[in-house]
Amino acid sequence: MRLAAIAVIVAMLAGAAPATAATLFITNTKGDSASVIDTDTLEVVGTLPLGQGKPNRIVFHPDGRTAWVVYDKSHDLGIIDAESRKLVKRVKIGGNPYNLAFTPDGRHLLVLDWSSDTSNDEIIFYDLKAEKIDGRVGVSTWPAHAIFSRDGKLLYVSGETAGDVTVIDVAQRTVVGRVVHGGGDAMGLALTADGKLLYAAAGENKAILKIDTATNKTVGEIALPGIVHEATLTLDGKYLYTTLRKTNKIVVIRTSDDKIVATIPQKGYPDLVTMEPTGRRALVTNRWADLVSVIDLSTYSQVRTIPVGKAPHGMALRPH
Repeated sequence: MRLAAIAVIVAMLAGAAPATAATLFITNTKGDSASVIDTDTLEVVGTLPLGQGKPNRIVFHPDGRTAWVVYDKSHDLGIIDAESRKLVKRVKIGGNPYNLAFTPDGRHLLVLDWSSDTSNDEIIFYDLKAEKIDGRVGVSTWPAHAIFSRDGKLLYVSGETAGDVTVIDVAQRTVVGRVVHGGGDAMGLALTADGKLLYAAAGENKAILKIDTATNKTVGEIALPGIVHEATLTLDGKYLYTTLRKTNKIVVIRTSDDKIVATIPQKGYPDLVTMEPTGRRALVTNRWADLVSVIDLSTYSQVRTIPVGKAPHGMALRPH
């Protein structure tokens, strides 16, 4: 009886404390703000003023307490307190930052910096505790997106105008590999759960490359009907969602045989894709339509849109 009573109490407590809904932060590049979307209700639950400077890319620290924003025009970074949903600080790191990534251990902020009068095309390692730069790694022109290997030892960086993927040893701060495909407008990267295969958007080559991470060699290529921007895997890894923003389409690829299984029309320049935590839906920024589209992954169809601020682009899911 005593064990049964304890079991009932545990069940009651579990029911009384439902899991907190995840939140997705969307930067509105022409609205100087960020919209916050509840991924359960698919409603905007807040808007954060971010100030002038064209806020664009946004990334959460692994602990979920802060989000960092890149300002394209003022060339600085903003720090958001995720709980209070307020901009608390702006800092200058690099000459012309385009995108950000955090090391998995949360100790370093990596700034993907584009060449300018005061900087080169490079990855800047910024020590968050010491508040100083403690490393730089030169890469090819316009580093755009970055993704870590599953063990966190390597960083893969796409070169937007160079049409390549640079492989960086994080501990040694050195380039250990480069895959050149030559397709301009190259950005999106997606890594399989086992870390053995990297999908890389080859932009103007109208293709997705399949790269063997053990050898840094291309082992396959998936042709697409347009210039491809983003590449994002579903949580189960069975499908790859790609955006063809110049033709307003999302193209869905089945990873088991690399076949296109769906083409989903979009309203206005689809940019980035995020998979919400339940694995049922994809959320896509449509920059020139001022909305986020919601895609049902079971039917490959758009089921609704979420109006946000003006010209949404960057998006980051708050980790829990």
